[in-house]
Amino acid sequence: MPEHGDRPAAIVTIGRNDSIKQAAAKMLAYKVGCLIVNDETGKYIGLVTERDIAHFIADSAEHRDSARVDQIMTGQIISCAPGTPASEVRKIMATHRIRHLPIIENGVVLGILSARDIMDQQLVEDRAAAEEVAMLSNCLKSIDLAEAVEIAAVEVPKLFGAGNCILCLHQAGQEDATPELLSSNRCPCLGGYVEDAEAAMQPSAENGYCTDRISPECESCGGKGPRVVIPLDVVGLKEAGIGKEKHLCGYLCMCDLKPAIASNRELISYKAKLTREILTAHLTNATRYQQARLSSLTDALTGVGSRKLLEDKLQAECARAERYKRPFSVAIIDFDHFKMINDVLGHATGDEAIRRLAACMKAEKRVPDVLARYGGDEFVILMPETKATDARVLLERIRVKAQAIRLPQDTSVSISCGVAECDLEHNDPRDVMRRADLALYDAKNSGRNCVRIWDATMAQLLNANDIEIDRIKTLQRRVAGLSEKAEKMFMESIWGLVQALEAKDAYAKKHTENVMHYAVGIAQTMDLGPKHVDLIRRAAMIHDIGKIGIPDAILYKTAELTAHERVMVEQHPMIAVRILEKMSFLEREVTIVRHHHERWNGQGYPDGLAKTAIPLGARIIGAADMFDALTAARAYHASRSVCEALRILTDSAGYELDPDVVAAAVTWFENIARQCAKPLSQLILDDLFQWPRGPERSRACTDLNADPQTSQPEQRPVMVALACGEADTEPGSFNSLR
Repeated sequence: MPEHGDRPAAIVTIGRNDSIKQAAAKMLAYKVGCLIVNDETGKYIGLVTERDIAHFIADSAEHRDSARVDQIMTGQIISCAPGTPASEVRKIMATHRIRHLPIIENGVVLGILSARDIMDQQLVEDRAAAEEVAMLSNCLKSIDLAEAVEIAAVEVPKLFGAGNCILCLHQAGQEDATPELLSSNRCPCLGGYVEDAEAAMQPSAENGYCTDRISPECESCGGKGPRVVIPLDVVGLKEAGIGKEKHLCGYLCMCDLKPAIASNRELISYKAKLTREILTAHLTNATRYQQARLSSLTDALTGVGSRKLLEDKLQAECARAERYKRPFSVAIIDFDHFKMINDVLGHATGDEAIRRLAACMKAEKRVPDVLARYGGDEFVILMPETKATDARVLLERIRVKAQAIRLPQDTSVSISCGVAECDLEHNDPRDVMRRADLALYDAKNSGRNCVRIWDATMAQLLNANDIEIDRIKTLQRRVAGLSEKAEKMFMESIWGLVQALEAKDAYAKKHTENVMHYAVGIAQTMDLGPKHVDLIRRAAMIHDIGKIGIPDAILYKTAELTAHERVMVEQHPMIAVRILEKMSFLEREVTIVRHHHERWNGQGYPDGLAKTAIPLGARIIGAADMFDALTAARAYHASRSVCEALRILTDSAGYELDPDVVAAAVTWFENIARQCAKPLSQLILDDLFQWPRGPERSRACTDLNADPQTSQPEQRPVMVALACGEADTEPGSFNSLR
């Protein structure tokens, strides 16, 4: 930071016996607000300011011509040395209630600092600090939590000129336990020791986030003060089985700051405050994304891996085995007579039996083994570097342990296991799973409660039609039911992430919820059918998830976006695609999300599609998104009424929007107006959420792919204008909105 005492400054002096009139003339001539007062020998004895002159004239106007400078000057000599930091200069001025401060060295006046100089410099420093911290937001693009922690531990110290840094996060209330996340050790103090962590994480009124205190442990390891401690508080999504939100707290601790930066505590606190907000937001997003991802890889009932996790791990293990010619085995474990347990003891007991069997297998399996729930009562264990004979030993141990499980009415349980070893010559995930399933079938036919290893003789079953059709159908139903549960949990997690993203933007709260409501209302009015409506609802729920990859400085900017910034914002549909493309059950929704900013005239993004080339769901969400943007208060425009927004939509029909979709929206609004017993012109937003969505279908929507020229979109603005009342509307007025 620049030091004010080193700044060159013009010095204008005046004698103590000179008149006030001369002092005023000198100030006017040199355009200064303060003069150095010297005695007859040229020695500095005080200051006279324009305020001193003004006060004297106001109080003693009749003596102003004869008054001398020494009668009104400030005789108290208060000064600072060259190189005094701006923060210290501010303290001196505030303490002595002065607006000008001479810079003196060895009795010689080198310059004068004014309050205006200090304010200007502070504005420059604050603006530079804000820009530096904003750059941090661009660096924190990763949504992997561990990677985000590492990036923060590298980038944040650069803002403060810190030599050492460590970031620590632990479960709230478990400060003494091993941290859940700890950045790579960039601190000489192992573990980033912070004595009295709770006190250190509370910014004080005097020092803000900066303190000269440093623990003996840190000092003995080479740590140097001052130290900056930024407290962090991260709240994630609700955790399955607990019902409470994941809560991480901790700190980012830095020490050994550069002297030029360490001297300005006010600037450090300002930077730390901004950094804390950015870090908390990014770490919260990364935590919630990680939770959402893990929920799709974890079985909610048992806590073991999901079918998706098994598929990913099995594919990777096959590739590894093919490359290094190393064996692995797969075992399928089936709960014997599970349907009888459900029928006799109830489904709650059946769920408890599944959980206890999963816990038994987790306790017995080896660390590298992958345990996943394959179906309703089936599990799979993937065992790397393991031959089938060795796998059988583990499975026999699990089988014996499972027999010790006791259910109500002293009911015992048993399992059947089929195991197969990969074929290094024909290594295919489907083949090894099919062989393990045949071995399981053989175990069932052998009386259950046993382990069977696949051998070549079982291959005859592939063409012998001996596998019961009913069993296959039952397995398919179980897998379908499990997939539905996993999809539901994942969508709930994604919804939590969307809400967290919108909570940071005062203008976008409930935007996604509103768009979902409007899109579903339009879709139902178009009589698309329950499955198609649900598809659109799910797509609307995640349509803005890609904004998680846009820097906050751009996403929440209140001023007009630059061309470069607008290009970055327009990347959010593709960012959403990259986030969701591996979720196979969202394949149709991802297509809609990708194209919801396409326009009927082909001038949208990202692919410039036009008319019916745009998926219908995307056209509906695009109209719903536009309507919510129009009726919501934004930084760049005030909220519009329902009637005015609808008028703009109809003006855009056939140009930016699908005319059939707009016609459906008009019909839906008219239905609501009738239900509310009020004219369309008096409809308010609350009315749209109060009444159920009408089933009536717009006659203009009979053919969704009809020629837009036959729909006559130019007549719809007239219809709405008559219903809403006369008002001037500029066509395409939405073009000025983001």
